[in-house]
Order: sequence, then structure tokens, then C-alpha cells
Amino acid sequence: MSKRALVIIAPGCEEIETVTSIDTLVRGNVKVTVASINPNKQRDVVASRGVHLVADHLLEEVAHETFDVLVLPGGIPGAEYLRDNPLVIELLKKQQAQALWRAAICASPAFVLAHHDLIGTAKVTGYPGTQSQLPAGQVSQERVVIDKAHKLITSQGPATSLDFALAILAALQGQETADKVRKDMLG
Repeated sequence: MSKRALVIIAPGCEEIETVTSIDTLVRGNVKVTVASINPNKQRDVVASRGVHLVADHLLEEVAHETFDVLVLPGGIPGAEYLRDNPLVIELLKKQQAQALWRAAICASPAFVLAHHDLIGTAKVTGYPGTQSQLPAGQVSQERVVIDKAHKLITSQGPATSLDFALAILAALQGQETADKVRKDMLG
């Protein structure tokens, strides 16, 4: 059975983090669904640098489905929209309870996961300006932190997006697949 990823986008999400995650996972044969939480109930969102992104669905249309990973791009105000959306938080709690992967980058580890106490004792990283909002003693300065015990992958920001996406791919499809995708992308 094909692995499935849900990438949740919101107005002001970070373009590079979003598109790099989607593209890399697709290259690794992961079925990616992009879902919007645009408050205007539209599939399209304007990302943080003005790029228009169009989701496959509104989040509520796919919330009943099971995904192997939920991916939260960062960006402001994108991460704030994620933080303030009850359905996003419900899905993250369900994902955590079912021991399925969660992945968050940039502001989302602090703004979403830490804000809603969804980190537990996991090791994490995030955008440097938000790391003070993460649990003390659990913060790493690594570009990407993979906490297998908690099924949590976190990363720092736009420049770490490819490493983040490849870590998600490795978690879902194995390191060999991630290495092949990296090589094919000349990484």
C-alpha cells in the first residue's frame, strides 16, 4: 500500500517549505494530499512571499482519512492559522495517539506543537527566533531533528526544507529511497 502524506497549507505559509515537501515526497512515490485551511473556505492561498498555492481539498473534506504523516509548513501568519484551527489540532492529536508521523518546520514546531503541548519529551528544533518557545532541554540546533520514538520530525526553516523533506521521505519509504531521490536531485 502506498504511503500517504497530508500537507496542510494556510494563508501566509512558507512557499519553499511547502513546495519542497510536496515535490520531494512525490518524487519518492508518496501520495501527497494538499489541504487548505483558508478561512474563506477556498482551496487557494497566498503564501508568505505572495506566491499563489492551490490545494487539492479543503481540510474538512479529507479530515476523516488516515495519513502516514501530517506536514506543517511554517511561515507567518501561516503557522498562526495552523495553531488557531481546531481541526488541525484535532488531527495532530489523533496522529500522535495513533503513533503516526508528524512533521513541522520553521515556526510551526513552536507556534503549533509547543503551543498545544504536542511535543511531549521529544527532541525538537525550529526557526531560531522561536526556539525559546520550545521545551527547554529538548531543543537541538541541528537542521533537522528526527525523534523516532515520538514519530516527530522538525526543522528550522526555508534553507533546511530539502533535508526536512528527505527525512520525512526516509521515515515513510526508507533511507534507500530518500538517498535515491537526493541523488536524482543532484544533492
